Amino acid sequence: MNCYNCGTIIDNLNTCPVCGRDQSIYKKILRQADVYYNDGLMKARVRDLSGAMRDLRMCLKCNKYHTDARNLLGLVYYEVGEAVKALAEWVISKNLQPENNRVDVYLDELQNTPGLLDGVSLSIKKYNQALEYCRQGNRDLARIQLRRVLGQNPKMVAAHQLLALLCIQDGEYEEARKALSAANKVDALNAVTLRYMLEVKEGLKAKDSKKKKKRKNDDIIQFTDGNDKIMMPNNGNKFVDWLDNSRNSIINIVIGLVVGLLICFVLVVPTVKQKAQTDAANALVDANEEVAGTSSSISSLRNQVKSLQEELSKYTGKGDVVTSYDKLIEAYNAYKANDITKATDALAVVNPDILETNGKAIYTEVSKVVNEKVLRESYNKGYTAYKQQKYDEAIKEFTTCVNIDPTYQNGNLLYYLADSYAKMNDVTNAIKYHQQLVATMPNSKWVKNSKEYLTSVNAQIPDPIVNTTTTNNTNRNRSNTNTDANAGQAGGEQPEGQPAEQGNEGEAPQ
Repeated sequence: MNCYNCGTIIDNLNTCPVCGRDQSIYKKILRQADVYYNDGLMKARVRDLSGAMRDLRMCLKCNKYHTDARNLLGLVYYEVGEAVKALAEWVISKNLQPENNRVDVYLDELQNTPGLLDGVSLSIKKYNQALEYCRQGNRDLARIQLRRVLGQNPKMVAAHQLLALLCIQDGEYEEARKALSAANKVDALNAVTLRYMLEVKEGLKAKDSKKKKKRKNDDIIQFTDGNDKIMMPNNGNKFVDWLDNSRNSIINIVIGLVVGLLICFVLVVPTVKQKAQTDAANALVDANEEVAGTSSSISSLRNQVKSLQEELSKYTGKGDVVTSYDKLIEAYNAYKANDITKATDALAVVNPDILETNGKAIYTEVSKVVNEKVLRESYNKGYTAYKQQKYDEAIKEFTTCVNIDPTYQNGNLLYYLADSYAKMNDVTNAIKYHQQLVATMPNSKWVKNSKEYLTSVNAQIPDPIVNTTTTNNTNRNRSNTNTDANAGQAGGEQPEGQPAEQGNEGEAPQ
């Protein structure tokens, strides 16, 4: 046993030796939870499932980690047809005790039984539809739907009870008694079932008393002789005697025809009418189910259409093969005409992943020139904004350069971007780019400053990564563009568009 406060193993101690909390009340609650569990188990064995539910819920209120009680509660729910509630309890039990849990057997059975969950879901939908019919006053449709539910899930106690209630309202006590008997076989002492059964017994008793009273009145003749009231059994039927004694055959024939017509209207016509109403009700229920299925299919098709439209919009945009090649040709022509701006705009639409070998070669040739121009212009704009303390604009321009070539300017780009984030108090991104500078460009003049910053914020200083790609990019940047360090050491003029002022080797910008 563990302490409820700190989790220390206390065994039989009444006080935790670590935190000093009293454990006596906690132990009493756990013992009470075991008592509720044992009571629920005994009631479940005698099929008092509603009583077992109450005791097991109380057990879980006392100890929500009692997985045995939660598993048993799920079994009880499943037995009365509440598969969704059962599945919820079993999932919680699995999360509380992932290993050595009996619930694995139940979940595997649900998953490995073909169509079981689909059948449960369908029966629940039909039961909800029956409830909706009841709210609308369509009791006949509700009864038909409930019989279909019980055909799929005969242990659903709630469906039996609702069907019995509808039969009681219609005065069909025998049908109600059959439904309640079926519910009682599943849950022997359900309070709702017993209350409905009492109503049925009273209704059958009242119905039988009316029949006996009517039969008794028919068998007795009452008349008054002076001041005396005489009651005597009716041993003969005047109407039958009159028919027997009548010699008028025409009257007998007419009476026979009338009786035949009455029998037809009383017995045959209601039966045919009832059958027609039942067929119509069945057809209506089938139509509602078909409409519900059609609505679900329409919703699924709409989702598919929406997904296809999204894919089509992506395909017809930058990913379109025809568009990519058209824009690639346009970019190449602009590149040959030294119109780098137009080539940049056209190249932004091209998707290089769908190009063939020749197309990729042209794309590489054009993008190299375009990227150099973008790098130069964005870096100069970013540095100017950085000097003017417009750090948000500087971050935007420097990020554009980093996305193309993070080794540009031999570390100046990464350092200014990291320092801009630091000036904006964005420590996370500042650490990210300082670490990238230290790891990928160990020969940069800003490595010392980056390490000092990482030390000041207690961030990890990565080991330098030296690879051929970084070396080649660094050599290319050194050969194509004069770095800030070269400019400071040579004391000469900066290239066109470059910042006019740069710090000396190892200095951080102010």
